[in-house]
Amino acid sequence: PVLSTTAPMIRVENLVKLYGQKRAVDDITFDVGAGEIFGLLGHNGAGKTTTIRMLTGRTRPTSGRASIAGHDVVSDLTAVKPIINLVFEDQNLYDRMSGRENLTFFADLYDMPRSRVDELLEAVNLVDAAKQKVKAYSTGMKQRLLIARSLINEPRLLFLDEPTRGLDPTSARDIRQIVSDLSDRGTTVFLTTHYMDEADELCDRVAFLSQGKIVAL
Repeated sequence: PVLSTTAPMIRVENLVKLYGQKRAVDDITFDVGAGEIFGLLGHNGAGKTTTIRMLTGRTRPTSGRASIAGHDVVSDLTAVKPIINLVFEDQNLYDRMSGRENLTFFADLYDMPRSRVDELLEAVNLVDAAKQKVKAYSTGMKQRLLIARSLINEPRLLFLDEPTRGLDPTSARDIRQIVSDLSDRGTTVFLTTHYMDEADELCDRVAFLSQGKIVAL
């Protein structure tokens, strides 16, 4: 793919990740523009999550390079971390804390005002459930709380790793609406999904990943 001439939010050039002899990500190149919803589609094991792990600094590329807002994700990770956040594939919340307590804990970690917690509970429609322990939440409610948590630091770039996987249609629709609203407010969203209809509804562009390679963009 031809790289854009303007400064992108994400720039990936010839990125490779090897695990032993397995090429989990195999020489991929693409840009993501600021404010764009960019979808990465592919089968299980295609390399989607590995790509996110490299872009968020959780694993080092074997070769190639990637940058976010002009900062290299390996050599300048300390500049990258404050401007990104991530919703994992796993719902890693504190079940014995309430929804409000989960968000307050992370607001304190990010040194954000606690008023941010109320804003986010309202944004994801969890005000009425804020005092409930998270272990009583439905899967869809947990996913909305995860998205709220990922927005604590007002990230310019949000990574969503299969955010509607396993959700009922109503909950999935709620999540897609939140993602759309984020994009409308200028947040760049990098989304992995299995669902063609979801990508069609949300994404400005999509890349198709197969066996670690981008086969279409």
